[in-house]
Amino acid sequence: MKVAVFSDVHGNAVALEAVLADIERHGVAQMVYGGDLAFGGPAPEACVVRIRALGIPCVRGNTDEWFATGSAAQPDVLRDALGRWVHDTLSAASREFLRTLPFEHRVDDLLIVHATPWSVSDLVPRDADQTVLRRVLTEARAAAVVYGHIHIGWIGQVPGMGLVVNTGSVGFPFDGDPHASYAVLTRGPAGWTAELHRVAYDLDRAAVFPPDHPAAARWATMMRTGRRG
Repeated sequence: MKVAVFSDVHGNAVALEAVLADIERHGVAQMVYGGDLAFGGPAPEACVVRIRALGIPCVRGNTDEWFATGSAAQPDVLRDALGRWVHDTLSAASREFLRTLPFEHRVDDLLIVHATPWSVSDLVPRDADQTVLRRVLTEARAAAVVYGHIHIGWIGQVPGMGLVVNTGSVGFPFDGDPHASYAVLTRGPAGWTAELHRVAYDLDRAAVFPPDHPAAARWATMMRTGRRG
């Protein structure tokens, strides 16, 4: 069985379409989205609409919570110009969709979360040590855990316990490579294995921001460089 997990689109609809097209090549049994769908990029509403239309399992990211209808985090976000712009760009239906996203999704003994099995915002860094990975797998009660959040793809393993995999980011990788990133997990007789995939897409088309986007230059630079601004 193959499962594709992709995360952190952050309003980059062009990268999202490129990743969806690439996933089709791998004959996966299921796709799962790992959170942070709308905030930052030029097309938040288009990204939410596209994911909703797919009807695939999705989990809630930290920035999804900011825009969820009735979220306690909304007042803080609305004090920020970009937060207000994203909120106002999203339809009420899209904000409600974000509100109803679950914290986690399981495929047998594979767990998908946004950040950790206990939080949507805590950080598990790239190349985390064995103590951290053991905690992740223990609290997940799973043989493999896939997460996003840090925008840097990597694969960690605890011998005798399982895998911890970061998908990287579809819309805004932070490892210096602007190509979109996602993961494919394969379950075989010996358990789960993982591969990271990078996908080229039209950066010039993706980096066209609406004229009223309040942070277009910064986010366009992050998109093109693959670096956090």
